[in-house]
Amino acid sequence: MNIKVKGEQTLSGEIYPSGSKNSAVHLIPTSLLFTEPVTFENIPNITDVSRLVAILEKLGSKVDWNQNEHILKIDNSKITFDQLTEEDLGNMKGTSLLWGALLARFGKVDFRDLPGGCTLGLRPFEPAYQAFRNLGVYIKETEKGVVMDIGSAQSKEIWLTEMSPTVTTNVVMLASKLKGTTKIIGAASEPQVQDVCNFLSYAGVNIRGIGSSILEIEGVGKFSSTSHKLFSDHYEITTFLALGAVTGGEIRVHNAQPELFPMINYEFSKFNLKIEYDGDTAILTDDQKIKLTGDFAKKTNIVRAQPWPALPVDLIPMFIPLALAAPSGYMMFHNWMYETGLYWTGELTKLGAEIIMADPHRVIVFGGRKLRGATIEAPYIIRAVVAMVMCAMIAEGESLILNADTLYRGHPNFSENLRKLGAKIEEVS
Repeated sequence: MNIKVKGEQTLSGEIYPSGSKNSAVHLIPTSLLFTEPVTFENIPNITDVSRLVAILEKLGSKVDWNQNEHILKIDNSKITFDQLTEEDLGNMKGTSLLWGALLARFGKVDFRDLPGGCTLGLRPFEPAYQAFRNLGVYIKETEKGVVMDIGSAQSKEIWLTEMSPTVTTNVVMLASKLKGTTKIIGAASEPQVQDVCNFLSYAGVNIRGIGSSILEIEGVGKFSSTSHKLFSDHYEITTFLALGAVTGGEIRVHNAQPELFPMINYEFSKFNLKIEYDGDTAILTDDQKIKLTGDFAKKTNIVRAQPWPALPVDLIPMFIPLALAAPSGYMMFHNWMYETGLYWTGELTKLGAEIIMADPHRVIVFGGRKLRGATIEAPYIIRAVVAMVMCAMIAEGESLILNADTLYRGHPNFSENLRKLGAKIEEVS
């Protein structure tokens, strides 16, 4: 799928965000722990959810997904372990979240090929392997995959070698079934991890420290049937606000969960932008002018991702178009996590952007350059494609973004939602 975007347009209006993509990808595997039915509300209609549903169905799950109502009902009472193939796993890194659930439910994992994911760079699985080994799980890496066995696993205190949401959720899932108390030091605290912990708490697991870097999980033998409403997608909320800001419009985002946004709003302030709230509605007014307010001497002219509750690494692309829209100055962007996470910015030079690749992890983006429509190639990185759409909207003329299908891994009804805000955008073959 390609996307055609008209330039020099303004987006304004009210919008409701989808349920969190990351929460869905973490919660659906967590349902494998349950022999009783569970219900998820506010499930986004995205390809990653479709793939996970297909995997559960192959394992024998009974799934009822009402996409219009955003409700997913899962009955895992009769699932059986089966060898999942490369075709099943595809290139979705989120399938590694099946490890903790499969170990807890069946005592084993047998993946012929490791999951992939976005083309962000190397994302080694060693932190997950080390966490499992610390709990006593037997792990054998093969040429193409991995085999795991719960072996003599037992609850204990472990330190994570990386503050990873995926690793943390995997350990939480396994620990929920182990007798005794497992203490995780260096746990990730991202919203999707909080969502998983809240869901399991409602089902009867005693979890202390939710939202912090230290979690204590008391394992239980059986989980109660429960329903759970996912967080709104803080990535999509940020996207809508950034789209309004870069095009000079006024945007109101409902169900915006302001408690999750202090540090994201701080990053907006570096561009002279203020996000206000009316209850849980985030408001970006149209009387604001983008200006780079950073100071080189104070090292505030940089947008840098850090572990939650700081700016998530996946949101860095949302701020790059804001720097390009500034009348002057420059802003550095630092993606410390992925060594190829910013290579896609080279495509923006086809629009006339001036961007210097300082090293594999950092780029310097200059404001005040005139952008003109062009044909550009989308990377397999969800928010990078969104950033390309944003840049096309402030360029002169019309732009064509090729191979933009990856948008729908994270943003359901992307073009349709933007058209509700007045966008001139269409999907073309």
